[in-house]
Amino acid sequence: MDILRNIKEYAKQNRMAINCDGEKLTYKELDKLSDKVASYFIKEYSNDKSPIVICGNKENLILVLMMGALKSGRAYIPLDVTFPVERVKQVIEEVNAKIVINLTDGDLEFDGVHTKESIEDIIIKYNGLDVSEEYWVKDDENAYILFTSGSTGKPKGVQISSDNLDSFNNWFGKYMKLNDDEEVIMNQVSYSFDVSVIPIYIGLIYGKTLNSLSKKTLEDFKSLFNNLKESKIKTWVSTPALAEMCIRDNTFNKDLMPELNTLFFAGEVLSKKLIKELMDRFPGVRIINGYGPTEGTVLLSAIDVTVQMIEDKRGIPIGYPIEGGILKIVDEKGNILKDGEKGELLALGASISKGYFNNEETTKKVFFEEEVEGKVIKGYKTGDLAYYENGILYYCGRKDFQIKLNGFRIELEDIENNLRRVSNVNNCVVFPAYKDEKISHLVSFVTLNKDNELSSLKNSILIKDELKKYIPSYMIPRNMKVIKEFPININGKIDRKKLMEEIK
Repeated sequence: MDILRNIKEYAKQNRMAINCDGEKLTYKELDKLSDKVASYFIKEYSNDKSPIVICGNKENLILVLMMGALKSGRAYIPLDVTFPVERVKQVIEEVNAKIVINLTDGDLEFDGVHTKESIEDIIIKYNGLDVSEEYWVKDDENAYILFTSGSTGKPKGVQISSDNLDSFNNWFGKYMKLNDDEEVIMNQVSYSFDVSVIPIYIGLIYGKTLNSLSKKTLEDFKSLFNNLKESKIKTWVSTPALAEMCIRDNTFNKDLMPELNTLFFAGEVLSKKLIKELMDRFPGVRIINGYGPTEGTVLLSAIDVTVQMIEDKRGIPIGYPIEGGILKIVDEKGNILKDGEKGELLALGASISKGYFNNEETTKKVFFEEEVEGKVIKGYKTGDLAYYENGILYYCGRKDFQIKLNGFRIELEDIENNLRRVSNVNNCVVFPAYKDEKISHLVSFVTLNKDNELSSLKNSILIKDELKKYIPSYMIPRNMKVIKEFPININGKIDRKKLMEEIK
């Protein structure tokens, strides 16, 4: 894998690989430490190649473990500290994991789970060992598996191979116009979310320093701004949500981050209002809008945002297709549509996943193969609506109830199914609420099994507290309205349209 080879090359230099809350790790340390944990995985689990589950936030040790997994020929599964224990258990059971590493304070109740201390002991024991390339993840073998929200209430594991990553890295590195200069790239996005792949892979392949922003730093505005000021970040990578939070402070400008030259956004709709503000505060800085589902290895398209796009009546485009990839717009019968005609976006190419882990039924619904110029390539039905205009793609929304909120892909049915697990919830409906062209938060309407005579607010608090056991905090609706009964439409179904009228 390019990332592992390049880490070894940069290890010969005195380069800094990661800086998280003042804790630093050089390329040499990253290479040597990952060799040690890889040696342990190979020796102790020689006959088992099941994925390695890693729970934590932004600790430098996580990247050591990720690279160690790849060197041992195993995929890794990153699960963030915000995931409830039950969600983590679901993933462990789904992949039948033999190696689980827990860097959080929570108890996963898994026999033989590794902690920070036990990993540090392994590193001491396996001192001085190198791992041959013959063991490394290669070709169509899984490099990582990211679990996304699933409509049944169970998460789906998207498998991304070494070949998928090579396809993405080769295209995106060129698009970003990167070289191997020593520069700093922002590493803010949770490792359980696919946008984090950009700083990890693009950053380490090109010898950058990852400036990791921990959950603790992000939750403290003063610490965050102090970090940004001292960071010397040149490339910003995040969802638009973080930038929207930062621009509330007038000091978020070129004076705060004088070396910043690129702002890259993906994961949710990029609004014109935010772009205008960023252009004013960071004059001359390159702003890029990217698009892509997890199934397409982070991104399928990208585009540099211009002033003309802001003045255009259409939304900000999602760009030009990945090099070597095919993005086509089709109608319900699969016919390719003309410019300006809206339809479902289908993606084909070397970056498309092989499918969902241990989930053949769902895989068959959205993944397919197609022969192009005598070669069979993988394809994926994104479920996104889009259209072309002069070779540029414009996003129009989802075909179903799947949405993006603060960069996280969420299926509303997933929330609804887990809401119904709450003890006094009878039924529920979840909607996205919009503000300034994008989803700002989630709203749920709930009916109860038994009237407990509490106010809607008090019931809402009780429901949210119990719901935290089942789903991550970013999926919990901000507004929860308890009602006596749902309105019914002429078809005998819940009148969603009428409920949506109550959302403000």
